[in-house]
Amino acid sequence: MLEISSQCSDHKKKFELYCSCHSCPCCVQCITDKHQKCQDMKPLSDVLKQAKPSASVHLLEKDLNDVRQTFEEITSYLNRRLKTNNIQKLKAADQIRSMRKLIDIYFNKLEKDILDDLESKQLKLKSKINPILQQLTQRANEISQLQSEFSKMTKYATELQMYAGLREIKKITSQAAQDIEDLKTKAN
Repeated sequence: MLEISSQCSDHKKKFELYCSCHSCPCCVQCITDKHQKCQDMKPLSDVLKQAKPSASVHLLEKDLNDVRQTFEEITSYLNRRLKTNNIQKLKAADQIRSMRKLIDIYFNKLEKDILDDLESKQLKLKSKINPILQQLTQRANEISQLQSEFSKMTKYATELQMYAGLREIKKITSQAAQDIEDLKTKAN
């Protein structure tokens, strides 16, 4: 129950009168201090007898019930909104995770496709270059062999052998130089 004093807070005297102009109880001292011009002063006991059975009590009770019910409805509405919002948040989080999985799957496939393509191109390049490397290695070995024979020829060959050998070596060397130029042209 509300704590309501039966004494005037200003004068510490018992309420005895009721001012209809200000709608408040007054003590005898209040009349001279604050309510000198107020015309409609009634004995507080008469006003109190009418208070409980009056329509204003029923109206106030209805107003209190209406206000309480409104607060309950607002509280219920806000609780429902919070619950709905939480459900929406959870759905959004699930959608984000699902989208993330799809993106991960897409990027994993893209990575695999790119790596497979890279591997395929590297194998094609290898299959083209390996035979050329073998030919170059073979030609380098032939030139090394030719150098060895040229060295022996300059030391031990007769003039005729030297003449025929130099022509043959020059022919092989010219062909090797031409092969190198052809490789450079193909590479560009």
